[in-house]
Amino acid sequence: MTRRFYGLVLALAAMSTTGWTAEGSSSQSLIDGRGFLLVGTFVNSTALDIRLDSSTGLPGTEIDWGQRFGLEDSRRFRLDGVWRFTPKHHLRLLYTDYSQTDRTTLDSIVQWGDDTFPVSAEVTGTLGFEVIEAAYEYAFVNSPEREIAVSVGLHYTTLEARLSATESSPTTGARTIGGPRSVEAPLPVVGVRGMWRIGKHFYLDAQAQYFALAIDDIKGGLYNYRAALIWHPTRRVGIGAGYDSFGVDIDLRRDDFRGKVDWVYRGPQVFVSVAF
Repeated sequence: MTRRFYGLVLALAAMSTTGWTAEGSSSQSLIDGRGFLLVGTFVNSTALDIRLDSSTGLPGTEIDWGQRFGLEDSRRFRLDGVWRFTPKHHLRLLYTDYSQTDRTTLDSIVQWGDDTFPVSAEVTGTLGFEVIEAAYEYAFVNSPEREIAVSVGLHYTTLEARLSATESSPTTGARTIGGPRSVEAPLPVVGVRGMWRIGKHFYLDAQAQYFALAIDDIKGGLYNYRAALIWHPTRRVGIGAGYDSFGVDIDLRRDDFRGKVDWVYRGPQVFVSVAF
């Protein structure tokens, strides 16, 4: 876990101790309470294409990370939270992370920034991927049985990719080529979220987000679609399962990163729901 994640959890805990007292808050409804947390894991199928251009602007090799390093289905952590500071005005937060390290033998030349990896090089590839989002929601439909809200917020994506290998020659000896490159992409997002009570203890929660941006040295877009069924047999604790699909496409022309990142993950989720 990271420092950002701990800060997010502490903020949510502080929020849960303040705010309005909802009418009927003694009931079991997730919709008329102050808020809830969904904490769990998901098994995702991941696809990543990344290209790192040279410092002079020459295009690098577009790497299909799954083909090169075998991005397998893997279990990842995710946290979603909603705090209703009034019945119609909410704060929604999201956190998830992904990391993986693998080795491969190259079957073709790879240009990674200013470094060239030759055929048959033993290369280590490391990924670090983190998403934090904070969004304001306005619930234009608000009742004990259903809630529909529109949102606007900031989606902060951090991606670090590293290629490294040891190169030997009679003149220079052994040296390490390659290295890490990171992308920090704060992208604004707009979206819609809905929750429906479909039985005494069951809820359907769904959301969709999208944005595209092109300014100065960054061009990017993202989408996120999610749907989940939640069973809340008690007022405070429940469980749920759902499906999440996320994609981000970023084109950068900055001094620290010139290239392209196209990342997609999707898969089922299971989680624990905690109401406050």
